Amino acid sequence: MTTWKKFALPPKPHSLKSRLIIILFISSLAPLILIGSISYFSMYAILQNKAEGGALSNLHQVRIMLEDTIGQLNHTSQQLAFDGRVGKSLETYLSADIYEKKRLNDEIRSELGLIHFTNPTLGLMFYYFENDNQVLFENFSVNDKHDLKNLPVLIKFDKLTYMGPHLSLNPIDGNQVLSILRKVELPDRDDVYVYIETNFKLAESILKDNDQFGGNLVHLILDNYGKIVYSENSEDFPVGMVYAADDSNKDITGKYRMFEEASNQTWKVMSAVPNSVYNLEVYRWMKQFVFFAILTLIASFFIAWLIWRTVYRPLNLLSTDIRNVKSNNEVFPRRQSQISEFSMIYREFAEMRSRIFELISEVEQKEQSKAFLEVEKLMTQINPHFIHNTLDTIRWLARANGQKDIDRLVSTLNKVLYYNLGKGGPARIKDEIEALKNYVELQGIRYNFHFDVKIHADSEALELAVPRFILQPLVENALYHGLGDNGVIEVSVIEDGFSHVIIEVKDNGDGMTEEDITQLMSENTIEKKKVGMGIGLQYVYRMVKFQFGPAASFHIESTIGAGTTIVLRLPIGGVGL
Repeated sequence: MTTWKKFALPPKPHSLKSRLIIILFISSLAPLILIGSISYFSMYAILQNKAEGGALSNLHQVRIMLEDTIGQLNHTSQQLAFDGRVGKSLETYLSADIYEKKRLNDEIRSELGLIHFTNPTLGLMFYYFENDNQVLFENFSVNDKHDLKNLPVLIKFDKLTYMGPHLSLNPIDGNQVLSILRKVELPDRDDVYVYIETNFKLAESILKDNDQFGGNLVHLILDNYGKIVYSENSEDFPVGMVYAADDSNKDITGKYRMFEEASNQTWKVMSAVPNSVYNLEVYRWMKQFVFFAILTLIASFFIAWLIWRTVYRPLNLLSTDIRNVKSNNEVFPRRQSQISEFSMIYREFAEMRSRIFELISEVEQKEQSKAFLEVEKLMTQINPHFIHNTLDTIRWLARANGQKDIDRLVSTLNKVLYYNLGKGGPARIKDEIEALKNYVELQGIRYNFHFDVKIHADSEALELAVPRFILQPLVENALYHGLGDNGVIEVSVIEDGFSHVIIEVKDNGDGMTEEDITQLMSENTIEKKKVGMGIGLQYVYRMVKFQFGPAASFHIESTIGAGTTIVLRLPIGGVGL
C-alpha cells in the first residue's frame, strides 16, 4: 500500500477555462435547483389542491343535483301511484264503462298535463301494463321498441326502481334522461307501473354544466353494487364494469385521477380527470420555470465568456509564449494588456526569455568546446607508437617461429590501427573502404567464421573527403548484433546530387529492437565500451553531430529477424578536421 501511494500518478490537471465554466455553471445551477425544488413542491401542492378541490366541488354539485332530480321523480311518482289522486282515478278508469272511461281519460290526462306544467324538469310519463305490454296516458310519443327491463338500474327498492342516465323513450328526444319506474299496486292488478323520466337534456346539463376542466372531465354513475351504469367514456370505463371498493381512489387504466362521492341511497357518482389535464397548471408553471432557468444559464455562459476574455485569454497567450521558449523559437510578438497585472507579467517574462536564450547560447558554445576536447581525448587515449612497435615485435617473432596465421593477423591489425589512429586529418572515402577491407579480414581471422561484405561506391565519390574512422564502427555494429555464419553486409556510397553523399550499411542479421537502438546510442551506456577496437556508433554519431550539425543525418532502421540498416547523409565539402 505504501509503495502504491509513493508511485501513484498525480491527478490530471484541468484547464482554467474548463474550471471557470464548471464553477459558473454550478454557481448558476445550484440556486436554480434549490429554488426550483422548493417552488416545485410548494406550487405542486397548491395547484394539486386547487385541481382536487375543483374536481370534488364538481362531483358534489353533480351528486346534489342528481339526488334532487331523483327526489322530484319520486315525489311525482307518488302522485301517480295508487295512494295518489291520479292513481285512484286510474283504478276507476280500468273498471268503468265506455262513457265513464271517456270522462276519466280526459280527467287523467288533464291531471298529467297539470303535473308536467308544474314540474318543467319532467318529460315523458305514462302508465305501463306489463302483462299486456300496454302504455296508457303518455304525454309524449313512446318508442315502439321500448324495453323497460333493459334500462340501466341505478338502485332498486321494493316498489321503486331508479334508472341511471339512458336514452329517452321519446323517439323525437334522443337525449340522456333519468327515470323512475314505480309499481302502482292496484287492488285488481299487480302488473301496473308508472314511468317518469326527466325532460330534455336535464341529465346532460347536470353532468356538463359543472365541468371545470374544459370538457375533459369524465363522469361515471355506479349502482349500489359498484357496477357502472353510466359512462361518458365507454372505451376506458365501459358500462357494466364493476369498480371495486378498493379501486375508488385509483385509476385502473393509469391515465386518470379518480374522485367519488356516495349518495344517501348507496349509489355513487365518480369523476375521472385525465392526468394531463389535472396537472396542466403544474406543467405550465414548470415550462415557465424552465424558460427562466435557460435564460439564467445563457446569462451565466455569457459571464463566463467575459471572464475568459478578461482572464483566460491573456493566460493562454502567456502559455503560447512559454511553449515557444521550449521549442527554441526566438521570434516573439510584443504582448500588451490593459490589465496592469498581466502587463507586468508580460514585461518580466520578456526579460526572462532574453536571459534564457543568452544562457542557451553560452551552453551551446561550451558544449561544442567540450565535444571537441572529448573527441581529441578519445583519439589520443592510446599511444600509437607503443602499439605499432609492440605489434611489429609480435609479427617478427611469429614469422621467426613459422606462425604464418599469427603473422598475417598481426600485420592486418597493424594496418587497421595505423589508419584508425592516424593524425593526418580527414580521409577520403576510398581510404575508408580500404581500411574497412582490412578490418573485415581481421575479424574473419579473429572469430573464424565466414561473412561476406559487398561494397559499392560511385567512382565520383571515392575522392570525397569524410571524417576518419566512420565505416568501421557501422560494420562492427552488424557483427555485434546478430550477424551469423554466411551473413552478408552491404556497403554503398552514393552521391546525392552535388550537395550530399549517402553512406548506407545494411546487414541481414537478427536485427535490434527500438529499445536496443536507444540504449546503443545513449551516452551513458556501457555498450560503446564493448565494441571491438573502435569507439563504436557513439563516436560516429558524435563526430557527425559535432562536425556537420543539422546539415548531416544519422538514422538506424532495424527489424527483428530481418536485419539492420544504418544511413549516413553527409554534406559534401563540409569536412574540416
